[in-house]
Amino acid sequence: MTAVLDDSGYAPTAYRSNRKASKLAETSQQSTLFRKSWTMGSPLSEGKLSGLIPPGFLNTWDPQHLRESEEIEKRKGITELEERHTYHGRLDEECLRYATLPKISWALLWMQHGGRILFTWLFPIFLLVIVFGWTQVPKYMNFQMYFWDGIFPFVTYFFLPMLLCWGIGRFLEKKYPKVVYQEPKGPLWELNRRTGMVTLFKNPGKEGQSGEIRAQAPFHEWDGYLLSLPDHQGNIWYRLVLVHKTQEWALPMNQLLAATTNREDVLAYWDLIRQYMDVTKSLPDIPLFEAYRHLDLTTRAQDEKKGRDPLYWRNMSEDDYEAFKRENRTDLANHSWR
Repeated sequence: MTAVLDDSGYAPTAYRSNRKASKLAETSQQSTLFRKSWTMGSPLSEGKLSGLIPPGFLNTWDPQHLRESEEIEKRKGITELEERHTYHGRLDEECLRYATLPKISWALLWMQHGGRILFTWLFPIFLLVIVFGWTQVPKYMNFQMYFWDGIFPFVTYFFLPMLLCWGIGRFLEKKYPKVVYQEPKGPLWELNRRTGMVTLFKNPGKEGQSGEIRAQAPFHEWDGYLLSLPDHQGNIWYRLVLVHKTQEWALPMNQLLAATTNREDVLAYWDLIRQYMDVTKSLPDIPLFEAYRHLDLTTRAQDEKKGRDPLYWRNMSEDDYEAFKRENRTDLANHSWR
């Protein structure tokens, strides 16, 4: 995991698109089954970058998110940079590292949001059923009898548990966030810009494996593939997968951008990953990376040359940001993808 950085702030193994990658000496160790499972057709293009942004990144990390993070840091009296931890998930100038929450955290989140979704979807339907049912009851039945026989059991044994799950989960998240968002035991994978390495970790949930490396290789030894799978309705869902050129190593990248029916979103995602790993280019200019741009030497030099406002995204109005997203979506649809 450790690497010696040179005067430029990057390791000799850092990915540089203007440097010809050496050919791999080893022959492919991949089985036919592995290739059929993880690759379809030719690898994605490594040509000119589109400069376009997956809409999912713009929706998840927006100017409002930056402002809210700034307020949280002021209240805590500590910046996110000071909280960075080896095993925490990170999305910054150094690496993209994914670390999932422990099972107990996911259980509490599912309890809260599952209760909320079920209640908000089903209760309005239940109210309509109650109204319709009241018009169908026999004449001898008054509303009191109808309530205790037909309404009360559903509310008590069906909807009340949903409300309790929603309320208890929300209470814990607001008052005791550390109970819900417990520290991850270890990362699952990492793309490191400074070292140029793609790392797959062993299962952190297993005893003694947290933080242990399962596979690691420079970025230029991995190809990007557009994996497509149909659902039961016939829709085609796309996701990005990194596959090593010779070893049976595959890294699905759907944690940062979920599978989508828009093929161009995944192609833009591949371009974003390539730009992020390429130390001859600045970090992708999106809200997610704005707070870290000055910490990356290449990005800082190029931003200073352009005279870029360090708070360009942070200070952008909601109307301007919505206009930017619409323009980006239009450009995505009209772009001539290779």
